[in-house]
Amino acid sequence: MPALAQGADLRAWVRESPAYQEVALQKEAARRSLESAQAALLPSLSPQAAYSRPLVGQESLSLGVGGSLALLPWGPARNALDAAQRSYRQALLQARSQENALFQTALSQYLGVYLARLDLELAQKRLALREAQLQAVRDQREKGQATFQAVLEAESALSEAQAALFQAELALTLAEARLEATLGRKMEVSPLPLPEALPGLEEALAALPRRPDVLRARLALEEAEALLAQAERDRLLPQLTLSLQAQEGGWGASLGLNLTQGTLSYAAQYALLGGGVSGTSFQAQAAFPLLAPSQEATLALRAQGVEQARLALKNAEASALLDLRSKHQALLQAKAQVEVAEKALRASENSLEVAQKRLQAGTGTRLEVMQAELGLLQARRTLEGAKAAFLQAYYALRDAMGEALLGGEE
Repeated sequence: MPALAQGADLRAWVRESPAYQEVALQKEAARRSLESAQAALLPSLSPQAAYSRPLVGQESLSLGVGGSLALLPWGPARNALDAAQRSYRQALLQARSQENALFQTALSQYLGVYLARLDLELAQKRLALREAQLQAVRDQREKGQATFQAVLEAESALSEAQAALFQAELALTLAEARLEATLGRKMEVSPLPLPEALPGLEEALAALPRRPDVLRARLALEEAEALLAQAERDRLLPQLTLSLQAQEGGWGASLGLNLTQGTLSYAAQYALLGGGVSGTSFQAQAAFPLLAPSQEATLALRAQGVEQARLALKNAEASALLDLRSKHQALLQAKAQVEVAEKALRASENSLEVAQKRLQAGTGTRLEVMQAELGLLQARRTLEGAKAAFLQAYYALRDAMGEALLGGEE
């Protein structure tokens, strides 16, 4: 993507703005949430202590360590990690949308300042012309060649030009304040070069899978499928727990596997008082969900959620294709308007040249030249306005194609 102004990089200024820093903090918070979910899969270890003093018998005291590990590829920890990964991707998509919106806002305001300065120049030129016209009418009035009504009309036109100049000054001040509020800094604007290469329709439509709205719909489908898979496991897997314990003198160790939770637990301890009987024991407990109406209902609900997510994805893709076609057409129309404005500018330049030659030949007046100069300035303002609309349409299409307008991750 081209630089937006000669000797300037609007994208760099946007990346330094307070609003962009806020978006960066949101991405950082999402990344830390993902790291927290990833850490939940790591082995845990904590000190343990047990003490008992029965009414009859010997008191006991043991010290040790124990922990757990998410061993199997399912269970609450794995589900939480999958959800965190989807949330992180969702946060990145949301951040990209916010960054692109911020860029387009800054671009619009940047263009607004530039055009407002042209409007001010145009208003000043129009005021100068109205002043010259009023003076000419007054001169004609003194010679008896103009009516009093003509003088009043010229004075009214001058008043309108003065009001227009005041309005242009206010508009420029407001436009500069808006741009400064967005970027957090004052800056000078420059003419805007246009992009040389434009994406074709096929290229634009091929970008459909990269669009944030389509990606969000795919994430919703992934989540629905994950919830369905989780419901199927809950319905089919038995509630099975296995445990192995070993005791030798005062030392003891234990292992446990919870098939439903997908976790392995472990512990080691030493009995300071009341050591147990030496030996090894194994225990298994299982429950098979033969009849589970609530789980069956949950399974049906999750299956329906998958179908709804698939339909939402299909609708999102259809809407995205229409949006891409619309924005590509808008870009072509904006380009055509630039070409029309360029031809009008050439015609205005020719009119000014003719007026100047007539003045030199003594067949024209200074007012005709000033009128032609005003027409040329108006044609330039129209051309710059068309270029601004073209540039906004270009980046609107790039945004619709799922590109990161500020750079970075796609």
